[in-house]
Amino acid sequence: MVKVADSRRASPFASPKTSQRWLQKLPDSSDYDAHHALVEGLERYNGDMRGDAYKRVKALEVIEEAGLPLQDRLVAQYLEGHGGSDAFRQTLWRECHLFWDQLAVAYVHFLNLALKHEKDSGKLASIYTRIVAKSMRYSSLTMRWEYLRGRRPSESAWRRLHKIYRAAENAEVAFSEVTLGAGTSTCAREYVMTLLYDLANPYAFAPAEIELALQTLDSLKKLPVPESGLRHGRHSHMVDLSGSTGPERIDERWVPGGRLRYLDMRGVIGELEALAGGEGDILRSAVYKKLSRVIGREGTSRGGLRKPRFGDVRAVFGIDAILKTYAPPHGVVPNTKFITLRDESSKGMGFALDDEPDLEPGSLLAVDREEGEGAWQLLAVRWAANEDGQWQLGTEVLSKYPKRVEIEWQIDSGKQSAVALFLPLASASQGGTSNLLVPPAAYECGRELVLKQDDGTIYRLRLGGIAETHESWPRVGFDVLSRVAA
Repeated sequence: MVKVADSRRASPFASPKTSQRWLQKLPDSSDYDAHHALVEGLERYNGDMRGDAYKRVKALEVIEEAGLPLQDRLVAQYLEGHGGSDAFRQTLWRECHLFWDQLAVAYVHFLNLALKHEKDSGKLASIYTRIVAKSMRYSSLTMRWEYLRGRRPSESAWRRLHKIYRAAENAEVAFSEVTLGAGTSTCAREYVMTLLYDLANPYAFAPAEIELALQTLDSLKKLPVPESGLRHGRHSHMVDLSGSTGPERIDERWVPGGRLRYLDMRGVIGELEALAGGEGDILRSAVYKKLSRVIGREGTSRGGLRKPRFGDVRAVFGIDAILKTYAPPHGVVPNTKFITLRDESSKGMGFALDDEPDLEPGSLLAVDREEGEGAWQLLAVRWAANEDGQWQLGTEVLSKYPKRVEIEWQIDSGKQSAVALFLPLASASQGGTSNLLVPPAAYECGRELVLKQDDGTIYRLRLGGIAETHESWPRVGFDVLSRVAA
C-alpha cells in the first residue's frame, strides 16, 4: 500500500518547531540574503492557509521574532543611505516593504477568521488582542514606509486600516497594551501614528531631516485619543472610519457622524514646540518646527485648490535631460515622452502615468505646456500613488521660466566653471524667492561666484543655504553682490 504524503505535514510552517528548523537553514552570507529568504518564506506561508489556525499563528510568531532584528538592520541601512546609490536604496526599500506587508497579510487573515466566528475563532480568542494589535502594527508600518519614497498609501490600504481599528473598538481592545517588537503599544497608538505620518507629510522633508523626523514622531508621548463625540474648540482633526482617506482638519463641512472620530492635536503640537524651544542643534530645531507647523497646518498647506485638467503634455525626466532641454538650439529636445495632465493648482500639477514611476521625492522633470513652443516649466516630484490600477504623480512647480546659465567660481587650483539653472520666482512654498540649481561641486555656503546669462549680463552672487537637494544637485538661495549689464 502506497502512502500519500500529507501536504500540510510537508509545510515547514505547520508548527513553531518546524518553523524553527526552517529558520536554521537561512543563508548567513549577509543580512540582506537572510532577510530576502525570510520574506520568500512569508510569501510561501501566506500562500497556504490550511492547518490549525492557532498553531499557524504560533509558527508565524517564530518567523516574526527572527525577522524583526534583520528588518531593523535593513531599515537602518536604508535611512543611512540617503544620497547613495538609488538602485541599492530602492532594493532595500522594497525588501523592507515586503516584510511588513507579508506580516500584515498574515495577521489580517487570522483577524478575519476570528471576526467570522468560524471554527477557528474559539481557538484564537485567547490571543485575539495580540492578533488585532499586530494586524494594526504591520498594516500601519506598511503604509508609513510608503511615505519615504513619496508614495501615498492607496485607498484600499486606508480602508483596511480603518476596518482593523473598528474591529479593535468593537472588541474594546483599542487601548489594551500589547508587546509589539521590542516594546509595548496599543492599537490606538499605532492607528494615530499613521494619521500623524499622513499629516506630517514626511516625504516633503530633506534627506538629512527624514530619519530625525521619523524618530521624533515615533517618540511622541502625548498622542491624541480618537473620540466619537465632536467637541468644538477642542478637536482640530477628524477621520472617517468608513472612508478611504486619512485625517482632515475640521471645518464647517464636517458634522457629527457615527463613523467619524475626532482628535485633539494640541498635545502633539505643544510637545513639538517644546522640543523646538529646547537646547539642540539647528537641524533638530528646524525639524521640530516644521513638524509642528505642518501637523497644525498653520503654515503652507500641502493641498490647495486643484482644478481638473485634461490632455497630454511633453515631459523630460532627470537633471541631465533637463539641462539639454534648456540648451540652444531651443526646440531640439531629446528623450521626450507624453504624460497625461490630471489637475493643477497654483503650486503644482498632477499627472496620470501608465507605469509605476521610478522617481524619488525631489527628483526633477520639465513639462512643456505650450504645445511645442518651448515654455518648459521645472517641477519637483512630491508623491506618487496607485489608485485602481492607475499611477498618479503629484509635483510642485519650482519655476515657470528657468534659464540655463554659466557659473564660475575660484578655488585653490584655479577657476572652475559649470552649467546651472537659474529659477526666477520660485514657488510660494519657498517664499517667492529666486533660487539657483547648481552641480554638487559648485556649492559651498557663502561661496562667491559669477553668473553669466545668454544676453551677456553678468552677476556676482554669494550662495546661501540649501533649500532642497534634487538628484544630488542643491537648490540654493543667494544674494546679488553686483550686476554688470551687457
